[in-house]
Amino acid sequence: MEQFVTKAIDDIDGAYWDLYENAFAELRSQAVQRHLMYRSEFEELLSDKRVPKYVVRDEETGRIAALSTMTNDLQAVPLISPEYFERNWPELYAAQQIWYVGFVAVAPEYQGSPAMGGLVEKLCEDVDAAGGLVVLDICEHRSRRLLAAGIERLAGRHLPGLKRTRLDAQVFWGYEFPDPKSA
Repeated sequence: MEQFVTKAIDDIDGAYWDLYENAFAELRSQAVQRHLMYRSEFEELLSDKRVPKYVVRDEETGRIAALSTMTNDLQAVPLISPEYFERNWPELYAAQQIWYVGFVAVAPEYQGSPAMGGLVEKLCEDVDAAGGLVVLDICEHRSRRLLAAGIERLAGRHLPGLKRTRLDAQVFWGYEFPDPKSA
């Protein structure tokens, strides 16, 4: 697949939403916490000028193969704590050198293609030019599928010496009460 990566989205159409939803649909039943944005949230994010968008298109078909967001304006990212980053990396935080990847979505038909590598390469180029720390959220289901290690491998091709560190984890516990009728 010949591909090109751009940071521009000319207009927000349903194709972006369809790719995003199809790439993450399985998480609706595999992760406790909601990992998919509602369409209104997704469209708001794509409209936010503080958040660059990265799009991989198949040159042969023009179809969107992959989509990602990444920003160093942590105030633009809902549900993360900028204070956490300020406390742990005060110099990087002050210099706006902490980059948050909102999501990396690859269309199901392009999974296993060079699309993911092209996306990671472009993200790495932008961070490498400024330096700093890149952070992304990978749910345990995807982490068990070695997604974090795969991203490290792809990024390491462009940034030798890259080091992956697990920053945090959240565990959900359920307490099932016995049926009082069966006691």
